[in-house]
Amino acid sequence: MLQQIQKYRVLIGSVLWLIWMLAVHPLPLDVAWGRGILLLAPLVIVPMATDVLTRTAPFSASQLLPKILRWQLPAAVLFAVAFLLPNGWLSTACALPWVGVTFGIAAVGFGEIWRGAWRDGASFSLAAGMAYLSVAGIWAVMERLGFYPFGFNPEIVFLTIVHFHYAGFLLPVLAGLASRQLKEGVFTQITCYFTVAAVGLLAVGITLTNFGIDTDWEMASAWLMALSAAAVAAMHLRLAFLKNNSPRIKWLWAMAAIALLCGMVLAGLYGSRFLTPISWLDIPMMRALHGSLNAVGFGLCAVSGWWLREVK
Repeated sequence: MLQQIQKYRVLIGSVLWLIWMLAVHPLPLDVAWGRGILLLAPLVIVPMATDVLTRTAPFSASQLLPKILRWQLPAAVLFAVAFLLPNGWLSTACALPWVGVTFGIAAVGFGEIWRGAWRDGASFSLAAGMAYLSVAGIWAVMERLGFYPFGFNPEIVFLTIVHFHYAGFLLPVLAGLASRQLKEGVFTQITCYFTVAAVGLLAVGITLTNFGIDTDWEMASAWLMALSAAAVAAMHLRLAFLKNNSPRIKWLWAMAAIALLCGMVLAGLYGSRFLTPISWLDIPMMRALHGSLNAVGFGLCAVSGWWLREVK
């Protein structure tokens, strides 16, 4: 019965996301396209990932995660409504339930890190990804209030919310899951630690660039992020060739790996714009190409593979 409810929850979220996209009808270079990419996370991707985490040790023992599952869909729906409203208190109020969900998931992750998850690369990556999700929640509150700290422009504040749903939460979680499945020792362990580190270092690099202090840090951290993600893509490509997975899951992971590799090349090139600028690779184009590849091509395909394997 619980599994059926979870399946319907994901299905309902998927339908609602499609309705949102059809109603708003954004073009790839529109700002609203980025909102569609963001809303795919709370409506579909995070719920599927949470389902998988509830079946993954040590999080399967958590008493909080099952409670969070019950509130994810209504919180995500209100979050989608928040991005149909102008910035302000009403929009913020609609976003707050989802912010609470991100904090709840993060609390479980922080708890496992405190209990020693950092000693193992896969466990640390899983827990750190959950903890990073709280950053998305914090920035969502600021963005909906119309508060843009440290002189960041509104676009960067919004993209930070997107970044910490996908690169912050999903990428480390999927790295940890893949590492456990492959059981290949040093390479997968190092990939997990570097993936977690790259997320934080890239945030520092973007902040330093914004303050006009340094651009080299952003460029170096962008390529570290790209290389770490490429390793995660390689892990999923390796999983796609294992015999104990169904053809459907293999295809999902193979497509996810290819999409992630393409998306991360764009991320590295954009991070190097101060050294070798590419005129057409601006924020709207990155939102359309890099964002879509990471959210739909990698995020949706990869997490769907894990959800089908562990939940359905």
